[in-house]
Amino acid sequence: MKVIYIGMFNEQGYAGLAESSYAKRKEVVAAIASAAGGKLIDLMYLQGDWDMAAIMEMPDIETASGLMKSVVGSGIWEDMMMFPEFDLDKGLKAINAVKSVFKAPGEE
Repeated sequence: MKVIYIGMFNEQGYAGLAESSYAKRKEVVAAIASAAGGKLIDLMYLQGDWDMAAIMEMPDIETASGLMKSVVGSGIWEDMMMFPEFDLDKGLKAINAVKSVFKAPGEE
């Protein structure tokens, strides 16, 4: 499953970034993805409210969440969010299955 992570550095993160480079950061982020059993697809640094975005292929939502928990625990992030890929067809199948049996209170 693909996951998009976006992050906003805190002051410590900005200070460290000033001593780094895109190539070094990409190598580290690729190693993080690999350590979790995934793969880095793309890493971007952004202008605006968010500082970076990483797109990764992860085995499952639990792994993706664990990766984020570990990275956030580093202490260099003001905020980070994760957006896991969603299978629309599976979601619609569940919606339609539930709609066929759901009854509102008083209509049972």
